[in-house]
Amino acid sequence: MLEDSKDLDERRIISAFASWTRARCVKHFWRLYLTGLGCALCGMYAGYANSVIGSIIVNQGFIDTFATVKDPQTGKPALDTQHIALWTAIYSVSCIAIQSVAPFTADRFGRKFNMWSVTLFLTLSVIIQVFANVWWVLLIARLVAGFAGGMMGTSIMVYMSEIAMPQFRGALLASFSLAFALGQVFQAVAIKILQQTEPLKFRNIFYSEFLFCGLWLIPMLYLPESPAWCARNGKHERGKKALQRLIGNVEGYDVDHEYAVIKYEVDESTALSKATSQSEWKMMLTKLNLKRAVIATLPFTFQNIVGVPLMFGYTTYFFQIAGVSDPFLGNIVKQIVLVVGIIVSFYTVDLVGRRTLVIWGGFIMAGINFLVGGLGFMTQNSASGIALVALCSLWAFVYANSLAPIGWISLVEISSPTVRAKTTSIAVTIQYLSGILFSYTVPLMLSNQNANWGQKTGLFFGGVTLLYLVPVILMYPEAKGRTYNELDELFERRIPAWKFSETKTSHQATVEAQEKQL
Repeated sequence: MLEDSKDLDERRIISAFASWTRARCVKHFWRLYLTGLGCALCGMYAGYANSVIGSIIVNQGFIDTFATVKDPQTGKPALDTQHIALWTAIYSVSCIAIQSVAPFTADRFGRKFNMWSVTLFLTLSVIIQVFANVWWVLLIARLVAGFAGGMMGTSIMVYMSEIAMPQFRGALLASFSLAFALGQVFQAVAIKILQQTEPLKFRNIFYSEFLFCGLWLIPMLYLPESPAWCARNGKHERGKKALQRLIGNVEGYDVDHEYAVIKYEVDESTALSKATSQSEWKMMLTKLNLKRAVIATLPFTFQNIVGVPLMFGYTTYFFQIAGVSDPFLGNIVKQIVLVVGIIVSFYTVDLVGRRTLVIWGGFIMAGINFLVGGLGFMTQNSASGIALVALCSLWAFVYANSLAPIGWISLVEISSPTVRAKTTSIAVTIQYLSGILFSYTVPLMLSNQNANWGQKTGLFFGGVTLLYLVPVILMYPEAKGRTYNELDELFERRIPAWKFSETKTSHQATVEAQEKQL
C-alpha cells in the first residue's frame, strides 16, 4: 500500500501555480477570470427572464388579460391561484424532464452544445410569452423555460467549474449568482417603471428580455470548448488550443504542462471510478458517487427549504398580500441588498468557507423566517410593512452570503470530475423535486382563495429549515481551495464532513515537498 502511494506521488503532475494565492492568480490570469465572468452573463439573462412571472402577477394589465376568477373579498377579476402555482411548478417539472438527456448531450457533444441549448430554450420561452393571451399558453412558455433551467447545471456551471483555477473557483462560480441577482434587480426596476408609466402594457417586460439574450450571445460566440471535456474525450489538440485561448499570454505558462495537469486529474478520476465499475452509469451508481450526488444537492435544495419560493418566487405578491404600500419598491430594495450581499460573498466563500457559511446562514435565516411569521399575528399597517421589507432584505443578505452562491458551487464542486455532468443532473433533479412541491404550494399558502396564511407562512419555512440543517451538518464538507483530485481523495478515504478542512492530502504533501526542494 505504501509502495502504491509512493508510486502515485512520483507520477503526480502538479500545476506550476498550485501554491499561488488567489490574488496573484486573478492578477496574472485576468483573461481567464474575465472569461469566466462572461459565462455568468447567462445568469443575468436567466435571472431576468425567470423572475418575470413572479413579479408581473400583480400588474393590472396582466391580471386583466389572464384573470379567470373573482377575488372573494372585492369581487374584482383575479388570477386563479391554481394557475399561478402551475406557472411556477411546471418550470420545475420540465427541469427534471430535461435531465433525461442533458447529461448525455453534455458528455457526448460538449458543454457548449448544452449552453447553446439553454440559449435556444430561453429565447423560445420569451417568444411564446410575447404572444400568450390565455393562461395555458403562458404555461407552455414556462415549460420551455424549465428546459433551459434544467440544462444550466450541466452546461454553464460545469463549464465554469472546469475552466476555473482552484484558488478562485469559489469566487468565479459565485459570479453566476451575482449575475442572476442583477438580472432580478433589473427586472424589479423594469416592473416598477412599467407601473409608473404604462401599467397596462405589460408585454413591454417580455420584449425587454431580448436585450439580455443579445448580451449573453457576446460571450457565447467567443467561448471555446472546455479543455477538461476535450481531455476526457481524447481531443487533446483542441483542448490545448482552448486552454491557450482562455489563458492568453501569461509569462511562464506552459500550455503543454498545464494541459497535462488537467488530463492527469481526469485520468485519475476515471481510474478511481473504474476500480469498481466499467460503464459511466455504473460509476455514477456506486455508493460513493451517489453519496456525492446527494451531498452536492444539499445546499442547492436548501434554497427551496429555507424559503426562496416565498422570498423570491412571489415577492411582490407576498408584499401585496402583507399590506406593503408599494410592493414593487419593496422588491427593488430587497434585490439591491441581495446584490450587495453576493458581491461580499466573492470574498467570504473562499475565505470563510462553504460549510461554515451554509450552516450558520441556515440558522440565521431560520430565525428571520420565524420573525416574518410572527408579523402575521400583528395588525397590518405601514409599520408592519416596513418591518417585513427590512426582515426580507436582511434574509436576502444572509442568503447572498451562503446558499445563493454555494448552492450552485456545490453542484459542480462536490461531484467526481469523470461523472460531473451526470452527478449534476441527479442533484438538479433532487432540487427541482422539492421545487415542484414548494412552487405549487406557496401561492396556495399565501392566497385568501386557499389557506390564507399570509406572513405566517414564514413559520413553516423556519421549522423545515431547522430540520434540514441536521443532514447538512452531518454530511456537507468544506471544499474551499481544494483541487478536484484532492476532493476525490478525501471522499475515497471516507473522511467525515467536519474534518475535510483539517485533513492533509497527498497533493498538499507533494506541493510542500516541492517547495522545500526549491
